[in-house]
Amino acid sequence: MSAPLLVTGGSAGIGARLVSSLAADRPVVVLDQAAPAAPVPGVRYLAADITDPDSLTDLPAPLSGLVHCAGICRTGPFLDMPARDWTRVLEVNLHGTLAVVQACAPSITDGGRIVLFSSGTAFKGPAGLAAYAAAKAGVIGFAKSMAAELGARGITVNVVAPGLVATALSEDLLPAEPATIAARAIQRPSTVDDYVEPVRFLLSDGAAFVTGQTLVVDGGAYKH
Repeated sequence: MSAPLLVTGGSAGIGARLVSSLAADRPVVVLDQAAPAAPVPGVRYLAADITDPDSLTDLPAPLSGLVHCAGICRTGPFLDMPARDWTRVLEVNLHGTLAVVQACAPSITDGGRIVLFSSGTAFKGPAGLAAYAAAKAGVIGFAKSMAAELGARGITVNVVAPGLVATALSEDLLPAEPATIAARAIQRPSTVDDYVEPVRFLLSDGAAFVTGQTLVVDGGAYKH
């Protein structure tokens, strides 16, 4: 059996949809705070806090790769944001990314894959999302340096940056969804299904020469 793929944040939202798809043709291990109410058959679920490196010491090895979806969001004007909220957003979304990658990278087989999740907010910088946009922009910069450091082992490091998609993470932002849809070239709501095939490509043999890149999946709201 091939080495498993580790998916963080795989109990809900985009992560859960990725797990249900990817587990059909490869072994998958999920790292999240708790298992979902309806676990995917054959998937192993591990409980951990990504901000606590001590809880990341019992991960399986070797690994074929990592898909890091775990994250949180806090909204509100930056002038009124409590320092604890700013710190928490960076702690989970940016520092947690470092902790997970440090725990996993030594166990990822040569030629493996790392896919991180950022956000379209890192490019658009919408009002009310300063901490989230800053943390997710940091993920992109981190991925570029990681790609340079891990390239000698043939490990690719890429980023998916979703647009607004209706999940528990984005619940506070959904009132803005009509305006978001209107700004897209493809004017429809985004769903968790929209991220399955982009991630599959980045995990595939066909993406072996693609690294240090960010793929924005937002229906054409941000074009570059």
